[in-house]
Amino acid sequence: MADPDDATTESALKQAHEELRKQRELLKELLREKYEPIAIVGVGLRFPGGNNSLEEFTEFLREGRSAIGPLPKDRWDVEAYASGEGRGVIRTSGGGFLDGLERFDPKFFRTAPAEAHCLDPQQRLVLETAWESLEHAGIDPTGLRHGNGGIYVGASSLDYVMEMDELRDDELDGRIAAGVSHSGICGRLSYFLGWRGPSITVDTACSASLVALHLAVQGLRRGECDIALAGGVNAIHHPRSTALFSDLSALSPDGRCKTFDDAADGYGRAEGCGMIVLKRLSDARRDGDTVLALVRGSAVGQDGESAGLTVPNGAAQEALLRRALGSARLEPGDIQYVEAHGTGTPLGDPIEIGAISEVFADSHSRNDPLIVGSSKTNIGHMEPAAGIGGVIKAVAQLQSGEIFPHLNFEKPSTRIPWEVSPVEIPTETRPWKSGTRRAMVNSFGFAGTLASAVLEEAPAGADTPAPEDVGQAGGGRDTNRESGHVFTLSAKSPRSLALQIERYQRLLADRPDLPVSAICCTGNTGRAHFDHRIAGVVRDHAGLSALLADRAARSATARPEAVRKAVFLFTGQGAQHPGMGLALYGRHPLFRRTVDELDELFTPYLGRSIRELMFGRTEDAGELHRTRYTQPALFVLEYALARLWLSWGVRPSAVLGHSIGEVVAAAVAGLFGVGDAVRLVAVRARLMDSVTAPGGMAAVGADAETANALVEPYDDLAVAAYNAPTQCVISGGAASLDAAIAELSAKGVRVKRLPVSHAFHSPLMGAVTEEFRAAFDDIAFHEPEFTLISNLTGQVARWRDISKPDYWVRHICEPVDFAAGMRTVARRGRHAFIEIGPSATLSSLARENLDAAGDTWLTSLRPAQQDDLALLSSVAKLYAAGYPVSWSGFHAERRVRRVVLPGYAFDRQEYWLRSANPRRSAPGTGADARPGTAPDAPAAGPVVTAPAELDTERLLSMDRGERLAALTGHIRALMAAELQFDDPTEIEPGAHFLDLGLDSLAAARLSGQLGTALGRRTTVSEVMDHPSARSLAEFAEHRLTSD
Repeated sequence: MADPDDATTESALKQAHEELRKQRELLKELLREKYEPIAIVGVGLRFPGGNNSLEEFTEFLREGRSAIGPLPKDRWDVEAYASGEGRGVIRTSGGGFLDGLERFDPKFFRTAPAEAHCLDPQQRLVLETAWESLEHAGIDPTGLRHGNGGIYVGASSLDYVMEMDELRDDELDGRIAAGVSHSGICGRLSYFLGWRGPSITVDTACSASLVALHLAVQGLRRGECDIALAGGVNAIHHPRSTALFSDLSALSPDGRCKTFDDAADGYGRAEGCGMIVLKRLSDARRDGDTVLALVRGSAVGQDGESAGLTVPNGAAQEALLRRALGSARLEPGDIQYVEAHGTGTPLGDPIEIGAISEVFADSHSRNDPLIVGSSKTNIGHMEPAAGIGGVIKAVAQLQSGEIFPHLNFEKPSTRIPWEVSPVEIPTETRPWKSGTRRAMVNSFGFAGTLASAVLEEAPAGADTPAPEDVGQAGGGRDTNRESGHVFTLSAKSPRSLALQIERYQRLLADRPDLPVSAICCTGNTGRAHFDHRIAGVVRDHAGLSALLADRAARSATARPEAVRKAVFLFTGQGAQHPGMGLALYGRHPLFRRTVDELDELFTPYLGRSIRELMFGRTEDAGELHRTRYTQPALFVLEYALARLWLSWGVRPSAVLGHSIGEVVAAAVAGLFGVGDAVRLVAVRARLMDSVTAPGGMAAVGADAETANALVEPYDDLAVAAYNAPTQCVISGGAASLDAAIAELSAKGVRVKRLPVSHAFHSPLMGAVTEEFRAAFDDIAFHEPEFTLISNLTGQVARWRDISKPDYWVRHICEPVDFAAGMRTVARRGRHAFIEIGPSATLSSLARENLDAAGDTWLTSLRPAQQDDLALLSSVAKLYAAGYPVSWSGFHAERRVRRVVLPGYAFDRQEYWLRSANPRRSAPGTGADARPGTAPDAPAAGPVVTAPAELDTERLLSMDRGERLAALTGHIRALMAAELQFDDPTEIEPGAHFLDLGLDSLAAARLSGQLGTALGRRTTVSEVMDHPSARSLAEFAEHRLTSD
């Protein structure tokens, strides 16, 4: 007998073990929250020296170049501000500046031109570089909308606020309030991306962007966001800000940072913007992101009390560096490089080197020194963006395994005790030799806020993709015929698309080593997709170059109306051929798995492998044309094809099949489960094949009325299908069919006997109906997921009909009214018709029923092609027509390594605060130019005046098409005037009002103007409920004509 105490003890041990497991999991979770490395997966930047990408910046630093140049004469009157004595004088002659600060692409960022003038260039720079950082990461942000993405940006410049001094009181625009607000920098980016996580603009002066990085790391570790953008921005265009820093004696007379040099005499101002994309390392690995580097830890602090508000505190800096190392769980000996704050001031540089020396004195020596440098010697001090500039330089060095040269270091500062400091300043590019490369980045604010971050090289294999699942399939035979890859490119305007094409052409010229598969996969999955599109199937660089050249040669066109709805057309019997689907089986894993699954399900009913017969891998391949096997083979092929299209994001608004094709369509729609569908198809095929009465079928070039009259005298003859207005099929007993054919031939009617074994959809099928009905005894019906168009009625199938056996029994005897089905689909609008079958047979019939001008016609397979070119070409055409293909689904099982592709080509124009009497010029217009006189500068004030009032009586006398065109034109003119577009043609009829930058205030004005024009009150909600010129015109036309 068991001892009760033993059982109690065992239970207690189990309970203790479980509790211990929970505690360990909790500890693991807490440690992860505190210490998990944060992956940097993308970088966007605009730095002085023409640096617009990480790759350009890396080469710039490697070559030891300087971006410092004279003060741009298009910012202010440089000579005037340099003359004189006392306050208000600018005592520096150079710095690091960007080109085109005044230029912006508002349309891309859903901003109206009227508002673009009100935006601080800092907001514009952050929008652009943030987008570029996501593209660099290979992340399409579309799927992140309404997620918890976080935005953290450092900013402090108030130059655009100062620009308002140019405006009279009556020129003030309320949109300027959000346009110049620092909160608007992050807020506008969060609004544009649709992110709902933290959105924080940080102003701690020169340390702001590194503090922003620290907050982003914390936000990710705490789960406040799952992806974050962190960075900083600085813009210098008003003379007073530079004059203020001159009065502080902070600026170097020549604009160069001579960091750690004996000639250090102040810093050189610089503008720029840098943004990085951050994820938790575990998430980056899960998502297959390319990890550029890791943030292991970070810390922020304050100088506290020192010799003055702007005087550094060495003890505080030392404590900060130790805390940053502690947050990374690292020791000083683990660090080989420090990217110093190092601005080039005779006071600050020695204090920072002193703090660094104290921290690293025990781990490094003159023989094994810590390398210290500063990017400010290359590009100047970007102030609030300086920290992110240092981070990006460190990332570039970690990635390349090199230390880049520190410039302007000719005579080591005599204020620094070099003989006891364990640091070395690199003056030329050198290899970074270390086990695991790690760096620290410092950034110190002039009001005392300090920040430091610890970076580490990317872990080995962090960007290794899953292997491509292609090649050997089916008994060891290589069925993978490489037909090519789908290439896509898109933009929000024809001009941007043309510029994109040029960038890709340069990429191919510069990088002949890039695999086309990687270019296509990265572009498809790592880019957002817009309305102006090109696509095609390419095999190699030559093919891609030809595609780009062909599209570049075509003239730009207005945005086409996108195809948003698809219809699956399931082919019927007669299109089958040996080998159908074999290439897809070799190249598309989902298709292969589906075929294998169905083959296994069919084998017990057929007594053989339908897969092998379908692929023509049997000695009796001709058996494929026997109904007993034809119908199962078509089901296997079409069901697998449908699953493939569905996995690529194609969700049909309707499914329509022809005969056996409708059974497949019903199964794909979910009317019955796949197991039940297989059994029904097997029974249906066997029974229809078993009919012994001699019969046949014939295609007749006549309308339904003629065909019905023809078969009426015969009891065993019927119309089997109404395929098109003048194309029917008759079916029935052999003798009656012969007589009917003779009668038609005598009348000169086109008729052709079909090569079939039985008289399908005729009275002869009545011999098997009862046995077929019995097959439904235990079939479970389910509500269809997709709209099914009925063969029997030509209308949308009703659940109460298709969920009963009687419908499917009638289905084998009664006519297929395919023509009526197509008319039903046509009434539902424009579609992309995708044939799910072995050929384009059904598409040809379908096109005879419609005016196909507005529709897109696609096929999955063509018998003459022994690869998947037809399928890939159809995917490309579907995408080019505007359909939202799921590229993540398309590449799900065929991922390749992501590569760096050209960023979006923004269609920039000049936007600046508008004043009728400006005292200074806008950047880019020249020292003596006035806004509005530059070649591409808009004139002051509204560009388009409001249109004349509508003549409603004249409108009512027009036909509907003319009336709609007139109303659409009027609304486009109203929108152009309200939002200050250059021309009403820029308001595309189908463009969403929100994409044009229409806000609630503008919508209120638009509704009032439209109501006045129509003589009928129009509300804001009515405008927003019909959010395009076309849809609002249709609403207005209906209201006008119904009163």
